[in-house]
Amino acid sequence: MDRTELKDVMRSESSSSLKSLGSDFYANVAKYIRELEDEIRFINNPRSVESRMLEDELQSAITDVEVIFLRRIKKITTRATSNAFSKKSPNQDMDKLLPAERQIYDSVLSAINSARGELLEPILNPEMITSAQKSVSSLESTSENAGLQEPDPIGMRGMDKPKVLERTVPGRTPEISKENIPDVIGKSNINEEFVVVRILKDLPTFKALDNRNYALSAEDVVVLPTLNAQGLVKRNVAHIITKL
Repeated sequence: MDRTELKDVMRSESSSSLKSLGSDFYANVAKYIRELEDEIRFINNPRSVESRMLEDELQSAITDVEVIFLRRIKKITTRATSNAFSKKSPNQDMDKLLPAERQIYDSVLSAINSARGELLEPILNPEMITSAQKSVSSLESTSENAGLQEPDPIGMRGMDKPKVLERTVPGRTPEISKENIPDVIGKSNINEEFVVVRILKDLPTFKALDNRNYALSAEDVVVLPTLNAQGLVKRNVAHIITKL
């Protein structure tokens, strides 16, 4: 890494498209900056011409890598926002993200979907939200009248760990019958308000429309509110199991 290469990367990031960065890009920039700092310390004369030139190069390098980072973050958040409201699959240039950048993308997309479910969906789909709330209220009332502990079909009790219907073997689609779906959901309307999904990758904890916090792992098979399940499918991190 040198000054010219860093400047070239910064100029390339001025466009709206995502560019591929080497997996060791930031590590190489860090090494380059440390070397400049070592040279300045070795000269040990801040008033010398050489020291001042190196100091200018150091400050320029720091500014350039910050600009590169911010420009890429802006592109990532813009794509997450766009994809959250699009029925199409994410753009192909998603594979140009570094692992840490992909985590940023997934986190932003998840936050947008969660906020949309809480703030926007009650406006756009009030019937579905009202129906889900009625189901939850009815279940709670039934439990109280029966003097039983509140049922926990989707599994959020204690450490907010959802009840996993099955942990699948990768590549095998599980067969879940309606008899295996917890009774509290209501087998008659399971396809309308809730769906069974298989999780494809580990997910950070999120709050679903049923007001429960979910912390799911790859290959978990769980029951989720339909809107949340659709959001996960859109992100390619879950697969809806249609065979009940």
